[in-house]
Amino acid sequence: MFVPPPLPIQIVSLIIQAFFGIIILAMLIRAVASWFHMDERYAFIRFLARLTDPFIAPTRRIIGQVGVMDFSFIVTWITLMILEALLLQSMPIGW
Repeated sequence: MFVPPPLPIQIVSLIIQAFFGIIILAMLIRAVASWFHMDERYAFIRFLARLTDPFIAPTRRIIGQVGVMDFSFIVTWITLMILEALLLQSMPIGW
């Protein structure tokens, strides 16, 4: 079985970590902004909503709201962290 040689810089790993880091950070900022009643009137929050909604919306459809609490953010966050870990572990060493 051919194993590709390791790259001098683990570019693919860095790209995956950066992608998931940006999405998780955007979700966190959006959650904190919602505590201060900053909704989509603000352009920055609207940008974060467009960035994070494709990840949160499917979870929100499945789970829904429990009273006034919306657990879709937490479930999506955990799911993204698990997906990142699985992607990084499935790559060859040095990628």
